[in-house]
Amino acid sequence: MPRLHRLTIGLVLAPILLTACADASSIAAAGGASGGGGHRAVSVPGDAGSDGPIDRDNPIDQVIKPCGTEEVVGDGPNASVGYSPCPSGAPSAEPVPSPVVAAPGMAGVRRRGWDSADVSPDGLRVTISFVSGIEPCSVLDHVRVDDGHRAVTITLYEGHDPDAGDVACIEIGVFKQVVVELTEPLGDRHVRDGAS
Repeated sequence: MPRLHRLTIGLVLAPILLTACADASSIAAAGGASGGGGHRAVSVPGDAGSDGPIDRDNPIDQVIKPCGTEEVVGDGPNASVGYSPCPSGAPSAEPVPSPVVAAPGMAGVRRRGWDSADVSPDGLRVTISFVSGIEPCSVLDHVRVDDGHRAVTITLYEGHDPDAGDVACIEIGVFKQVVVELTEPLGDRHVRDGAS
């Protein structure tokens, strides 16, 4: 590359880098005053109030918040939920399950398959992980446990909340977990999904 082109590129990139460094040096705790002579304050992830969406122009968010992190824009029924994309080969953020408890009395109850079962060391509790929709459109109604000699069959039943009225739910998968208590230790029996 000719020397003149390298100098031109350097002159173009220098103000961009200086601006990014100035923004990064003006970090304040959430709700605090900004430093650095009038630059906007940036909340540091982990501080109070820093659970907001990722600011793609904020170098702190780009470095500290991992790709694949949930982004919520807005609130209430007009909110949208998305995930920051990951570059190819980069690990995404581990999903955090939402613990749920069965709430009998749902309408339109049907069987719901699950993804994995994790048995406690004493064999008396099984944590079932599954992906479902959001409430009030997708609510766990009850869990059926059938004890057998060779296997324990666990079936999840899900419906929608009839008290919620006529609502529309966004179609998004939510990672959920429910803990199932067994009457006797699992032992060498298998755990089966009753919906499959």
